[in-house]
Amino acid sequence: MKKYLVLLLIIFSLFLVRVSLVESQALLELELDYPEFGGFDLNEDQDINELIAWFYYFIVGISGFAAFIMLVWGGFQWLTSAGNPAKISEAKDRLTSAFLGLIIILASFLILQVINPELVTLRLPGLP
Repeated sequence: MKKYLVLLLIIFSLFLVRVSLVESQALLELELDYPEFGGFDLNEDQDINELIAWFYYFIVGISGFAAFIMLVWGGFQWLTSAGNPAKISEAKDRLTSAFLGLIIILASFLILQVINPELVTLRLPGLP
């Protein structure tokens, strides 16, 4: 019981130190340089619609990069399988999954861009 009380006291004291650090840092302004994705520059404007659009383009870009890495990994795995049917099957499954993921990523982007470009134009509603 005494061990639990000491552990609880340590956790509570760490929480108080964390809260005081957060309060002291809240007065400081962060000077961050965000990368530009999809024509959205968060260094200039940080409205909620800009943040959502930037996040969408960021996720699409990272997902495309991950699919490319999986394609390369599957190809390398196939090349180094040395004729082992189990490894070839695993490499084919990896390549199939990577192609399917890439198709899903591109389809989501194309649906939003081609069918209705207004879906990616985020605007805050105005008052009448």
